[in-house]
Amino acid sequence: MVVLTEKNRAINIGILELAVSSQEINEVAVIGERSTYTNSIDRKVFNVGKDVIGKTGSVSDLMQNIPSLSVDIDGNLSLRGSENVMVLINGKPSALMGTNRAAVLQQMPANSIERIEVITNPSAKFKPDGTSGIINIVLKKNKGLGLNGTIMSNIGNDNRYNGNVVANYNTGKVNVFGSYSIRQDDRLRYTLDTRKRTDLTTHAIDYTNMDAQEKARPISNIINSGIDIKINDHNDFSISGNYNHRDQIKTGLTSTRNEDQNNLMTKNYDRSRIDPEYEHSLEYTINYKHAFEKEGHELTIDYTSSASKEQEDNHYTNTFKMPVENPTFDNTLIKQDDSESQFSVEYSNPLSKTSKFESGYILETRKNDMNFYGENFNPVSNAWEKDFVKSNQFIYNEYIHVLYATFEKEFGKFGILGGLRAEQALVKSHQITTDSVINNNYFRLYPSLHLSYNVDDAHELQLNYSHRIRRPEGDDMNPFPEYQDPYNLRIGNPRLKPEEIHSVEFGYQYKNKATTITSTVYYRYTYNGMTSITKYLNDSVLINTRFNLSKSSSAGFEFIVATTLAKIINVNFSSNTFFNTIDASSLGYSNKKSNVSFSLNLNSSVNFTRSSMLQFNSNYVSERLTPQGKQLPSFVMNMGFRQEFLKKKAAFIFTVSDVFNSLRNNSELNTPELYQYVSRRRSARMIYAGISYTFGKQLKKSKENTLKFDNQL
Repeated sequence: MVVLTEKNRAINIGILELAVSSQEINEVAVIGERSTYTNSIDRKVFNVGKDVIGKTGSVSDLMQNIPSLSVDIDGNLSLRGSENVMVLINGKPSALMGTNRAAVLQQMPANSIERIEVITNPSAKFKPDGTSGIINIVLKKNKGLGLNGTIMSNIGNDNRYNGNVVANYNTGKVNVFGSYSIRQDDRLRYTLDTRKRTDLTTHAIDYTNMDAQEKARPISNIINSGIDIKINDHNDFSISGNYNHRDQIKTGLTSTRNEDQNNLMTKNYDRSRIDPEYEHSLEYTINYKHAFEKEGHELTIDYTSSASKEQEDNHYTNTFKMPVENPTFDNTLIKQDDSESQFSVEYSNPLSKTSKFESGYILETRKNDMNFYGENFNPVSNAWEKDFVKSNQFIYNEYIHVLYATFEKEFGKFGILGGLRAEQALVKSHQITTDSVINNNYFRLYPSLHLSYNVDDAHELQLNYSHRIRRPEGDDMNPFPEYQDPYNLRIGNPRLKPEEIHSVEFGYQYKNKATTITSTVYYRYTYNGMTSITKYLNDSVLINTRFNLSKSSSAGFEFIVATTLAKIINVNFSSNTFFNTIDASSLGYSNKKSNVSFSLNLNSSVNFTRSSMLQFNSNYVSERLTPQGKQLPSFVMNMGFRQEFLKKKAAFIFTVSDVFNSLRNNSELNTPELYQYVSRRRSARMIYAGISYTFGKQLKKSKENTLKFDNQL
């Protein structure tokens, strides 16, 4: 024993020898459950790995569970009440999110998604398109060593089914990955369309009532594959591609009745439709990344190219009941070819531990070729004849040159992310049939600013601003009339201007171990706003076209709570209340219209055991304002159950979508000349049962596989 005293404070005890004792262990795993919801300086991130309802459904089904988002029966997305939202995949524009974005989201398997990022005020690094912001879908990409993968199969009512397989093989230097998914759907849509027309000169009134039913069984296939090559410690190369193919035969019947002001029938006829249609797209991406000596100091060169083709082959039969006439026949063949590309050179440099600079150049190209061919059957000649009124070709070309720079800096508790994006757009619209060319070139600057202040570990304040744009699509600008049916006509506007949006947000976040609360006040000011306007062309035909509004503004309050109760119940609640004002004076309507709308979303799950979970999701959207009327409220509720087994390698999933069969899209249009009520609904609730199995093994240990933490958003 050694004793130290006040006098003897130091004692030399010589050399002590220690014996070495070692024990080899196979592996140390640090396991943590990723938070469902996280918030950063410029985005909200929703990790969807444990979402039960999304396991058997599509990405469209999954997005119903994301706060701030709502999805209608056709898969159209709305973010904070606006349908104009840009959707990216892995941070980049994709051909999959083109003109038929809603259809693709309804066929993409939800279990291929790692997380969804909602970016309401993007920085200058991102494409500024989208009135309400950006939804970034981040796909799963397993990089574990060896062979890894997941197989899933689901079967549903009405002969629905879907399945997918995802696999990768990683040697450490080379990672080969791929996936294949197939989805057989069954879609039944019902539409009720009632119209009351008032002649503004004679004040005479007449009515039109239409009942429509459409059925389709689309089958879709999505293939994705690629290879990542680690050339050395500083250089990486990858190439990937995806192919999407979708076939279906649509059949429909629309019954139309016309009545006079005394409700006496003046006309009654049926219009049936048979439409074999398809769409497919092919996209590939080549990426090279050079990492400098300093961590995070990178140069990235990226090239993406895509081509898509779709075709509708509509065959119509018109049967006249009153007055009785011989049937008539007409066909419409619609072809649309799209091609897009993006080349980018981007540079990122963390100047210090608390600052970061990013810049880049991007070239975007896009071409839309739309070809409409109409024909009518002539009973006299017993032959089909071209309809020159309906037939036309329209080509839309767009080139955009982009330069951007952002700077991020932390000053203690204060953070700033500022940026500027400059774009030169060269737009050319060519109506081939009429041989008319319209150029619409424009230059824009898009500044962005994000500020944050960490009051303490639990409280944070944020303030941000961005300038955004909404560009017209190709079919928005085609001036040639498109006959959807004899009672509905659509005409584009080649002189549409881009919609300009200024957006400001102020947010507060509270976070502890079990609870995250986020509240945001936002304001959007829009000018040259694009909107659809409906009016009568003649006694019975409605014409729908696009115009630029004078201006509009909206202010709102968003509230999100994510918490855990009693360690087994997870609750995510969100609400969005917004005040909207529309100035339609440039269209000849009253100067201003305004109302208050709100949406509520509740997503909760109960973990009965470590391997059993029950989940509920409900979404309510109140009445919303349109330039000529309003969208009526909608409500939907979903539920799901998940049971894991075989040491969590396998799982059984059961889901029910639209439990109460309540999902509807109802709208009203009310002008001095026209009152219209439209109600659309789909087939009853959808039920799925499925099973998934995860496989994988490790070939060898890797220096990169020792101990990792996932700090990605």
